[in-house]
Amino acid sequence: MSVFGAVGVVTQRGARLSEEGISAAGVESASRRAVDRVASELAGSQRASLPLPPAAQRGASTIEFQRVEGFNGGNLLLANERRILRVASAGDPDDGLDNDSDGLVDEGDLVLVPDTTDPGAPNIVLASGVAEMTAGEIAGNGIDDNGNGLVDEPGLCFAWDADALVVRILVTLQRVGAQGQVFTRTSETTVGIRN
Repeated sequence: MSVFGAVGVVTQRGARLSEEGISAAGVESASRRAVDRVASELAGSQRASLPLPPAAQRGASTIEFQRVEGFNGGNLLLANERRILRVASAGDPDDGLDNDSDGLVDEGDLVLVPDTTDPGAPNIVLASGVAEMTAGEIAGNGIDDNGNGLVDEPGLCFAWDADALVVRILVTLQRVGAQGQVFTRTSETTVGIRN
């Protein structure tokens, strides 16, 4: 009887670890897709349309930019201004509470505004479950808690490296696993800005 009990415990533990692995892999994959989508939006944007703070500072949680659509007589042809930002999820305002009872506190959505000049244009949600802060950061303490060179960076973060002419992008997503545990992953990339 004790052998069967031990087998049952091992089986349950194995199933739980498998579920945790699947949940962790899922949020890792989602954060990678989100940062890649943001990078593809910024690729080909005009440098002058990117008013970003230096990389050593906090970083920005919103970016406005114009993409280059072509050239005419040596001049850049620019699309209308676009915006990428984090907004509070519909049922969970940024107030320190889990208002929608999903196990996440103050999660947000990663949103693309495809044309800031057209208030009727629908916004596009690129990802959900965006954390308020990048993994490992403590809000408002003025310290680079996670050692990535940025101070108090938000869960969606843009930083400009003027020397390398790149935008550094960080996206931190959260998901709740089957056992109620919260999985948090940050994906990061850089996009070269040449125009």
